[in-house]
Amino acid sequence: MSLSRGNTELVNVFTGKALNNGALNSINEGFPLGEAWLRLILRLNIVLTNTTGTTAISEGELNLLKALTLRTSLGEILYNAVPGRPLYRLDEIKSGTPAVKDAISATAGTFRVQYNLWHVDPLLIRPEDFLLNSIRYNRIQLDLLMGTVADLLGTVGDSAITVTADLYIERIRGILPKEVGPVEYSEISIPSPVNPASQQYIDIERSNDLAIKRLMIFAQNSATSGTPFTGTPADTIIDKIGFDTDRGELFNKVFWRMLNSQNKLDYKLASPQTGITVIDFCKDGSKMSAVSGGGFARFRIFWDNGTLSTSQISVALEGFRPLKK
Repeated sequence: MSLSRGNTELVNVFTGKALNNGALNSINEGFPLGEAWLRLILRLNIVLTNTTGTTAISEGELNLLKALTLRTSLGEILYNAVPGRPLYRLDEIKSGTPAVKDAISATAGTFRVQYNLWHVDPLLIRPEDFLLNSIRYNRIQLDLLMGTVADLLGTVGDSAITVTADLYIERIRGILPKEVGPVEYSEISIPSPVNPASQQYIDIERSNDLAIKRLMIFAQNSATSGTPFTGTPADTIIDKIGFDTDRGELFNKVFWRMLNSQNKLDYKLASPQTGITVIDFCKDGSKMSAVSGGGFARFRIFWDNGTLSTSQISVALEGFRPLKK
């Protein structure tokens, strides 16, 4: 596929856009449509005022983004209620390094977090298979569900925050020729989390039109029951993990720590991601290796427990579906 008829450029959508805390912020104006998008670059700017609040919550700067949804006017949901934590860590494996962010502290100041919202897939041989050809749409909508200062500090005191957002699009200049346009769109979604003390599997959507590229599994202690990606990441919660079907295992059970260590090498990370492993069906770089659950009666991640402590298992699923007409 050749995309040489136009250069890559960064285009501003908005800067300094005020967001409402503890609320859903819907943005559907200002997106420049007509060209092929590679990714969106979103930065959240958190301004904290505080004199009596204490106890900064680890990764609170990520927890503040409760859910991000990106959808098209044709009903394609590209990011389906994805919290800040998996959004940031998925970007880390695709980039090979964590994005810039400021760890929250109880000291008043400005804390920034940057996210890449990928459409192309840098882990594939042909990343452009999933670029977003925005000429197909008359509207793109970005929904940001924001938390509150209680997501940043254990004791709020008199602390308060204001949050603004900056958004850029990385795109290819010019109209994308129809004959080289994508035929699928990428989707990231979040299955319901489970308590491993009562269930040692998570069922994954069995749909003929959903092909799964990879699954990022989060294991966390001191979690808030039913709320995904909460708590403290730990590598001791799961002993072995795999992927099972009614026709046999698609991914044989492997020691969690072994897979976590291998992920570091495979994705060229500076250090292992604590409490995270990735099951990747497209390790050969081809989207043709993605798996669909449509023909299975059982289609699930399964594991053996290690040491539990108010634990929870959350999953971020990355797949793709045919473009809607």
